Amino acid sequence: MPKQFTRKSIHPPIHSLHAVLAAFMLCSAAAVPAKTAKPKPTPVAEAAPTPAPQPAPKGDKVSFTSEDGIALSGVLYGKGSSVVVLSHQYNHDQDSWQPLVSRLLAKGYAVLTYNFRGYPPSAGKLEIGLIGRDLDAAAAYARSHGATHLALVGASMGGIATVPAALAAKPDAYVVISSPREFGSLTAPDEALKASKAAKLFINSKYDKYVADTQHMQDVAAEPKAINVYSTGLHGVDLFDGPEGDAVQTRIVDFIAANLPG
Repeated sequence: MPKQFTRKSIHPPIHSLHAVLAAFMLCSAAAVPAKTAKPKPTPVAEAAPTPAPQPAPKGDKVSFTSEDGIALSGVLYGKGSSVVVLSHQYNHDQDSWQPLVSRLLAKGYAVLTYNFRGYPPSAGKLEIGLIGRDLDAAAAYARSHGATHLALVGASMGGIATVPAALAAKPDAYVVISSPREFGSLTAPDEALKASKAAKLFINSKYDKYVADTQHMQDVAAEPKAINVYSTGLHGVDLFDGPEGDAVQTRIVDFIAANLPG
């Protein structure tokens, strides 16, 4: 008699189904990314209010005459026995000193600005080689009106003129900003730099074409002396309006305050 076979069930045991289902659910849960907390928005700081523009300092118009008879126009700010004389650069006039004037007045100094010959309302025609006479006259005016202590600050050509003028004016200190060693027939001789006993500060910007001349002046000048070179290419008083303008003006005022009684 043929052997009979019994048909076995192809269905897996119930406990196996439960295991498969549990594994599937575990994998599905792992595939769903967990919710992350949303970052809180960073508070935006309110912009600081723009400071109100400071009014231009008020001074008295003055006049004096160079030794060769040129009538020069200036402005005297404040009163006192310590006076700072400011000599402008070629492409500016005395008005370019207004930001520095305000800071010097706040320190208690009197300040004298003036226009070189050929810059109205000063008389004459511009002769670069003769502007040293105008600075001589400005320093003499300050001395004759009670200045017992004097500082000279000159930008570019005004700085060149300052170097030899310091020998006769005998200031306590002087500052030369972005000055070449010569401009036309106007020169800043090494001998004058070596002979002056005034405290000296030389300032320029890193990319100014005269920065090597500024470094030379500092190298040969007699002590006491200092140099500051700023990381722009701005020239002369244009440094005041640049990104380091506040630092430049603060350096000048602090240098004068360290060497000139207030």
